[in-house]
Amino acid sequence: MAVIIRKKVIINGKEIIMTPVLGEGKVSREDIEKAKKLDKYLEQKMKQTFKEIKGGGCLDMKALRKWHALGRKLSFVDDRSLVNTEDVKNGYIWLAIRQHCPLELLPKSTKKTDIGATTGARREGKKYDHLHYCYQCGKYNWKDISWVGDWFNWITLMESPGLMRDPRVIPFMKEIVNSLGHLLSKKEFRVFAKSLRKFFSTKGEYRDTSDIKDAEIRKIIIKSVKEVGILGGSKTKKSKNQLRTKQG
Repeated sequence: MAVIIRKKVIINGKEIIMTPVLGEGKVSREDIEKAKKLDKYLEQKMKQTFKEIKGGGCLDMKALRKWHALGRKLSFVDDRSLVNTEDVKNGYIWLAIRQHCPLELLPKSTKKTDIGATTGARREGKKYDHLHYCYQCGKYNWKDISWVGDWFNWITLMESPGLMRDPRVIPFMKEIVNSLGHLLSKKEFRVFAKSLRKFFSTKGEYRDTSDIKDAEIRKIIIKSVKEVGILGGSKTKKSKNQLRTKQG
């Protein structure tokens, strides 16, 4: 399968917008037809998405809430009759969506052009694309992700693939952060995640944690939050007791 990615070219001194089909390997006639179908779908879908998010009041909310709302609307990416798995892995789908996405649903540094919208960042259309971050955030219910507190903190998680790989990590992090009675600052969240990367590593010391019991994963996360000084002192005495009770 493939997607349509518009681009400008100069032919005989004139600037022309072309609509080439971008895909992995040889693109078949069937792929081209599906790409056209997807392009038409995205044109209508992103207009409707903007109306719904604006109508729900999320455009004026803090970044985490706003981008989570957008991510929920991007769930159509999982529809294999529309989007091919390879177009998600290689990031082409984010480029295709961006062409039809209103500026209000993109980072402030984004500039609109007659072939779409761009920030000029190299990460566009890759695994670190803003739309990919939104899509991943939208896979969670708001009550399960609100503890993150800030969009910057969500990016910290997304840039720590070892933490995202094991589905038990985020629920346990949520439990521990909620027990503190307050959200973590950007600095606290960053050092917490950095500490966890020592165990949930993706480089050099990569390890498969699927065979580790839940109780052990939980102990590792509690140990990390204590090591970085987030769980300590009189203000967190109550949270310590809560965690100790659950461990017991």
